[in-house]
Amino acid sequence: MGALGTDGGNPLAAFLLLGATLCIFGASYAVCYTFFMSQWEGWESWNRRTGLDGDRAAEEALQRRDRK
Repeated sequence: MGALGTDGGNPLAAFLLLGATLCIFGASYAVCYTFFMSQWEGWESWNRRTGLDGDRAAEEALQRRDRK
């Protein structure tokens, strides 16, 4: 047996580490999602603010394609 017990893997420690990693990822996702949703105003507001409209862009693309 080595000084730090590195003669073999420890399955319990591996599962605990995996669980801790998944918990950290889950908590990070929850926090980021919460911050994003509290600031999100919706697509209509975003389109109005940026001047980008998906429906109008699709119509203009069809018109450009028909001109050619």
